[in-house]
Amino acid sequence: MNVRRSDPRLVLALAWLAGFTLIDSGIVGLALPDIARDFDQPIGALAWVSTAFLLALAATLLAAGRLNDRYGSRVVLAAGAVAFLVTTAASGLAPTFEVLVVSRVAQGIAGGVLYTVSLAIAVTAFPADRRPWAISLYFTSGALGAVLGPIIGGLLTDLGGWRLVFFAQLPLPALVAFASLVLLPRNAGRRTAFDIPGVASASVFISAATFALLQLAIPGATLFAVASGALAAIALGAFVSVERRAAEPAVRLSIFANVRFVVATIAGAAAWFAITSSTVYPALYLQFGRGLSATDAGLLLLPAPLVSLVFFPFAGRAVSAIGLDRAMLIGLLLLAAPAALMLAWDGATPLWFVGVALLLGGIGIAVTLVSSASAALSEFAPTEAGTASAVFNSLRQLGAAMGVAVPAVAFEAVAHGSRTATAALGGSTAAFAVRLVLMMIPLVVLVAAWRPRFRRRAATA
Repeated sequence: MNVRRSDPRLVLALAWLAGFTLIDSGIVGLALPDIARDFDQPIGALAWVSTAFLLALAATLLAAGRLNDRYGSRVVLAAGAVAFLVTTAASGLAPTFEVLVVSRVAQGIAGGVLYTVSLAIAVTAFPADRRPWAISLYFTSGALGAVLGPIIGGLLTDLGGWRLVFFAQLPLPALVAFASLVLLPRNAGRRTAFDIPGVASASVFISAATFALLQLAIPGATLFAVASGALAAIALGAFVSVERRAAEPAVRLSIFANVRFVVATIAGAAAWFAITSSTVYPALYLQFGRGLSATDAGLLLLPAPLVSLVFFPFAGRAVSAIGLDRAMLIGLLLLAAPAALMLAWDGATPLWFVGVALLLGGIGIAVTLVSSASAALSEFAPTEAGTASAVFNSLRQLGAAMGVAVPAVAFEAVAHGSRTATAALGGSTAAFAVRLVLMMIPLVVLVAAWRPRFRRRAATA
């Protein structure tokens, strides 16, 4: 069958596959105990196997976006996939724990390229009226990874140890590299200046801010959190100063004066805040507060990502039918509702009630992610698709880190390090309250208040 190289359906399939390749971040977690035994490492050191990957990924996003816009998706995605292939193999072959962490840093850099470019080509594959549908299908890659990652990671570790977890991933980036060269058109991109100071300062800001937030979740790590936060603030100031003077800035600062882009991006960050906080703190509630085993708690938490996975394709059509801004408001309400229901959880709450709250959150995540990404990325020209994807994903990454860190502060403030049922129930309630009061309610009010301005802007356009 002869297929046009620019066939949007195949380009979307390639974007989906590139996004699914990042299932790595989900399956490696189950291999950590085996890594600890193999290298005789303390549990605390294992965090670096995941943290090194995530920080490197966050630091690479803007650079990957600029490379995509400058050299074209075909070259950048293929190169990123080859790099991910090599660094994944290096992780599996690591002779020492230190080499494994360094390999994970390199793997995270390559992952940042896949993360950014895959969303960029999904956004530009279809015209604006079909973009929410395309984005909704693209996001099923991450949702499926969240569902299958822990299962696959556990099976591979039991079958052949932690090294098999890395080796089993190698066909995915190889297929992405091959498909990129076959399917994507030759496109030289825009030969603009790369703006190294702007990209470097933005990368330091994102990685330092992410690290600072993650440190907040660790008792006794206040000094590291403060130092990282100060570095992030300095880097942000440097970024703004550099971009104001740059003839060809990495990111047009004027985009942050676009209220629709800012609100939509914050809504996307809120969705990731909900994803991470809905995984960690209900698990603590169920295991420490209710005495469930890890397996039983995992089974109860599984339907939420499953319903997101099933609902994503329908979310795109629903968002197109009711409009981006109305869908964004509905999605945020669906995220606020379970946060409110969680405040009623105690030691005797029926488990079906817990499941209903989590299912509502799963639907809200799908609607919010699709509508926010469609609204935010539509504010950039197609020639800036890589930069748009990088900015949106960078702030989404911060939202995910906040979803772990901010509720953790509230949890520990109430639990005081105790893991008794009473302490866990009180800490969980505090964590749920923070999610509702600090994130969901303000965003619902913000989107509701600004929707009339969005409509006037759309009518003028």
